[in-house]
Amino acid sequence: MGVKGFAWVLVALGLALVLYGWQTRNPAAFVGLALALVGIVVLATSGRRPRR
Repeated sequence: MGVKGFAWVLVALGLALVLYGWQTRNPAAFVGLALALVGIVVLATSGRRPRR
């Protein structure tokens, strides 16, 4: 699994935790939101390498 695959897994897991935490009024929603944001940031910055 590459970096992009790992980032997609983070986004999916984060969204699942957000939905679970929102339905059960659990603080897991904040953890899910953080995971999803980290996954989105990794996806946005992956593959951008400075050229020489």
